[in-house]
Amino acid sequence: MSELKPREKLLESKDPKTVPTEDLLAIILGHGTKGKNVFDLTKEVIHFLRENMDKDISVADLVNFEGIGEAKALQIISALEIGKRFYKQKSKMQVRKIGSGRLIVGDCLDVMQTVPDNEIILAFTSPPYHNAINYEDQIKKLDGEIRYWERKEISYEYYKNFLTDRFKELYRIIKPGGHNVVNISPIAWKGKRMALPFHFVSWMESIGWVFKEDIVWEKEIARDRRSGVLMQHPYPGYYYPSLVAEYVFVFQKQGEKENQNNVYYFRSREEKEKNKLDLSDYQGDKSKNIWKIRPVAPQENIHPCPFPLELAKRTIEFYSYKNDTVIDIFAGSGQTNLAAEMLGRKHIGIDTQETYINYAVERIKKWVDHKNNTA
Repeated sequence: MSELKPREKLLESKDPKTVPTEDLLAIILGHGTKGKNVFDLTKEVIHFLRENMDKDISVADLVNFEGIGEAKALQIISALEIGKRFYKQKSKMQVRKIGSGRLIVGDCLDVMQTVPDNEIILAFTSPPYHNAINYEDQIKKLDGEIRYWERKEISYEYYKNFLTDRFKELYRIIKPGGHNVVNISPIAWKGKRMALPFHFVSWMESIGWVFKEDIVWEKEIARDRRSGVLMQHPYPGYYYPSLVAEYVFVFQKQGEKENQNNVYYFRSREEKEKNKLDLSDYQGDKSKNIWKIRPVAPQENIHPCPFPLELAKRTIEFYSYKNDTVIDIFAGSGQTNLAAEMLGRKHIGIDTQETYINYAVERIKKWVDHKNNTA
């Protein structure tokens, strides 16, 4: 039997103190899973951490050891706190199995830490809209607890760190050659329109994701009032176009070899034939990087901003094979999961809001039952 990797030791342990401290630090800080002592800690330091893991370790406690300055001490303390949080959160995660997938209530950063390296072929998601939607209050509105929800102000820097932390962990679990497809659009922040999608590309590249494609999702019937400003003031400088499009960025985790920078190099001819795409309507907008797809109407979904099912279907068909696993780390109402179920893929959906997860499970169950009844 092969030796368990440090991450597997942590997941199987009943007490995180049984996992070697250097392994725990390596796992948490993303420096690998082979148990390397990433901080070059001495045996004395490791012994101290081992004996005091359940206590509040201070910077002053650590700087007394040779070779540990204040910066390294802060890193170690931070890593240990994240490790404790992860272990506690793991026991709180609620998993709903449905069809070929799993819908999980929890923070995707915690949930992804339970997934092995290089496990998943495709991720498709749309991150939460910075400060535009207060999802917790939206749930309260659905439940009748409040009449209106208000924006939840968070800093742009916090939002950047929130996203990069999670897409860094996503990078670890995607197979080399696999893809990360993200639906994202500019946001309003302090009265200005922020170029979030373009900042986001550089954030992803700093993690290691390779930018591959930029697709524009044009909302065929979407309208807003911005363009009306020019109608009222028909002069130069009053042009504010209606916002009827969002971006769909395709990133890839590079393969170990040049010829492995794809999702098909290891497929058999038979498998390729079983996954052959219907190109009868390909010469429409599918062949271009502008996809005209009707947005989801408010009465069609309880989520405040779901992307269309068609958007998920196209992405899944173009970047995965049947029986591959697709993950949505901000699953919302489960559009990615429903599309994956329809297309014969395994799937994982993660969201912090139990109401959304329950709704997604109901929708997928309804489709699975219909499929079984008509088979």
